[in-house]
Amino acid sequence: MSDDDLSTLRLLRQDDVPPEVLDAALDRARMRFDAAAQAATVTAPGTGGAGPARTVPPVRPRRRFRPVLVAGAAVVLAGGLVASGIGITHWSSPAPAAAATLREAARAAADDRAPVGAFTKVVETERALGYATSDGEHYDEGYLAPTTSTTWVPADVSGTWVRETWSGPATTFYGGAAARKAAADDYAAEAHRDDPRWERAVGGDFTVGELGGVRPGTLTVADIEGLPRDPDALVRRIEDAPRAVDTTDAEHVFDTVQELLRTGLVPADLRAAMYEALATLPGIVVTEEQASLDGRVGTAVGLPARTGGERQDVIIDRTSGTYLGERTVQTQRNGSIPAGTLIDSVSVRVLPVDDQP
Repeated sequence: MSDDDLSTLRLLRQDDVPPEVLDAALDRARMRFDAAAQAATVTAPGTGGAGPARTVPPVRPRRRFRPVLVAGAAVVLAGGLVASGIGITHWSSPAPAAAATLREAARAAADDRAPVGAFTKVVETERALGYATSDGEHYDEGYLAPTTSTTWVPADVSGTWVRETWSGPATTFYGGAAARKAAADDYAAEAHRDDPRWERAVGGDFTVGELGGVRPGTLTVADIEGLPRDPDALVRRIEDAPRAVDTTDAEHVFDTVQELLRTGLVPADLRAAMYEALATLPGIVVTEEQASLDGRVGTAVGLPARTGGERQDVIIDRTSGTYLGERTVQTQRNGSIPAGTLIDSVSVRVLPVDDQP
């Protein structure tokens, strides 16, 4: 039993502990328990239990289901996570600590008086895990590589957007030669820092109908101005919009809020309503109280996946109500890629500007 577990037991025996403090302590204990349960691995078949742990190639979830972080805590290792702080929990109602965190962020967002410019400059810094196979069968090695995109969005979002994208070489490797070769091949095919890709698109449609375009009725930045500012009405509006197959109401609300927040174009009053909406979702939890994302610190709030392997979070500064970004974490070991590895993270920074390139 760890010192933190003993501290939790001591809190349970005290009569004067504030409920929110006790709730947070219990949340941490539950997460440590779940992390320990997730650490179990499967031995390779035919080895009689003596062979190395192996896993099947990673399967991406059918829905984009990422994490939420809320700032105001100590720094964690940049680009990674402390394995003992990662877990999957399954509860049928919002955890008190998560609801309290999101409502605090909502109050701060409602008071936000950020300046507005003719254009909004949105900088996304992403680190994504690429997979490689060491034996032609298992995707058991990987590497983390950065990509940065800067988008200039006009006040009238139906106008012309401008986007600059560049990528950097892989910075972290899991495994050996296969991971390094895959990283080199991918970098050779991407836009580099000294040769960025520039794009212009009306209404931000940089895909130009790629993969059939956006499904009719899907909520986009064009809908932001007309979305309800009442949290309950907002939830109902999102639930009525098209969704991915086999997606629950809670997952659909979480995914839609995350997608819109990532644009950097959600005004303060709607941001506050979105945080309030997330606070009502069954199963919403604080997954990590102290999380670091691109040099900024926050609290991770997520809706645990119904299947194992990954967990997504959203990132918010609860003291200012600012949306910081999102991350996806691998919760089980996969060959040379350990549990707790960052699969994907996106830091979002927003600035008002007077012009675009």
